[in-house]
Amino acid sequence: MEERIKFSFTDENIKNLENMQVLSLAYIGDSIYDIMAREYMMINHLGKINDLHRQVSGVVSARAQALFMQSILDNNIFSEEELAIYNRGKNQKNNSKAKNATIMEYKLATGLEAVFGYHYLAKNFERLEQLFSYIVNEYEKSK
Repeated sequence: MEERIKFSFTDENIKNLENMQVLSLAYIGDSIYDIMAREYMMINHLGKINDLHRQVSGVVSARAQALFMQSILDNNIFSEEELAIYNRGKNQKNNSKAKNATIMEYKLATGLEAVFGYHYLAKNFERLEQLFSYIVNEYEKSK
């Protein structure tokens, strides 16, 4: 009997996310964070593609993510569960090299991406929106 491949944007596809490798969470979180930033910029800062790219980079670079992450930590935005995921991501040994960022900035960004990946895979879209709204509000204040 042929087994069908199942995928859903709205239903949980992966069970036991707490047991998933944190770098896998960061891997998908990086993409989700990037697509959210691109959509935000297209809606709110429509312009030439090069201008959009530069503005998106101001939100998605490891340096920018580290600044947003520090604000999240300073303002106690994360729940205990999110903080645990973030710390796992930040403390995970990673052989990748950061471009244009310090090792600490890269670690902070990896932790943030792990939280975004967790929420995406758990289909916690409302929480993703809350976190991303906080980040873009910080971005707009810094301009």
